[in-house]
Amino acid sequence: MIALITLSIPTGGDAGPFNLYSNIDGYVAPFATNISATVLQAGYTSNVVPNGTTIIRVKSIGWCTNYIDITVNLVTTTTTSSSTSTSTSTSTSTSTSTSTSTSTSTSTSTSTSTSSTSTSTTSTSSSTTTTTTTEVPPLTGCYTVNFDALSPGCSGYPGHCVGQYTACDGTDQFISVPIAGPGTQVCALIDLGIEPIFTCGAGVVTILTPCVQEGRISSTSNSSDACSLSLTLPCWITGTGDVNASDVVYTDAAMTTPFVGDGRYYHIKILSYSTSYSGKVNSLGVIQSTGYTLCP
Repeated sequence: MIALITLSIPTGGDAGPFNLYSNIDGYVAPFATNISATVLQAGYTSNVVPNGTTIIRVKSIGWCTNYIDITVNLVTTTTTSSSTSTSTSTSTSTSTSTSTSTSTSTSTSTSTSTSSTSTSTTSTSSSTTTTTTTEVPPLTGCYTVNFDALSPGCSGYPGHCVGQYTACDGTDQFISVPIAGPGTQVCALIDLGIEPIFTCGAGVVTILTPCVQEGRISSTSNSSDACSLSLTLPCWITGTGDVNASDVVYTDAAMTTPFVGDGRYYHIKILSYSTSYSGKVNSLGVIQSTGYTLCP
């Protein structure tokens, strides 16, 4: 299979060059070796990724020995095949023979075989097969990310590794991840060229589910536009990135109680963003796409 692999390396990072591994064989044998950081940052296309790969491990083999596991975003294609075959054969044969023999007694015999013509034609057949598929877009938005540090840790900082990620508001963040522990989870922005990594020490970075982000929603609603309503109630919003239609609003971080809207417009905001929106919220807490607008 073919894959486009892009890696984001912080300014001043010493990672690289890199070997690429597949989860198909448990990351044992690299399918690509000695790929430079420059090439990966620009976007490296490999056509030798083992079929069935769902996770690609990008591992530095230089002075820095970090690695990151990247989930493969599968893209399907549309295939159309058509075949037509026509064959016609015609054969004609004619034979005539005449023989005459003479003996003491005169006798004449003549034999003539009649002409015969045969023609055979095969019928023409045509078949067309069309398969329609849907392209799956890559991951973008805010996702829960787990940093799992591996021994021996960061040089000069025993027992810990240092991870870096981009917060949902676009700011770069660094975290200390202890080796002894279940890992450290954060809400990070995932996009083309934006991936969480370990900058000191080695570890595994796993992208999990979309984040549930804390926000505010108005306690009252409006029949047309809610941008002027006060953002007074704490809430938690599912989805990726800023507020979007189809996100679900909850009244608790555990996502057990949906916000019960009346189908009218509410003023909604995620705290980590400067923007806010006016949108309809139904009785299940789902933000509707009809009339959904960015507030000035």
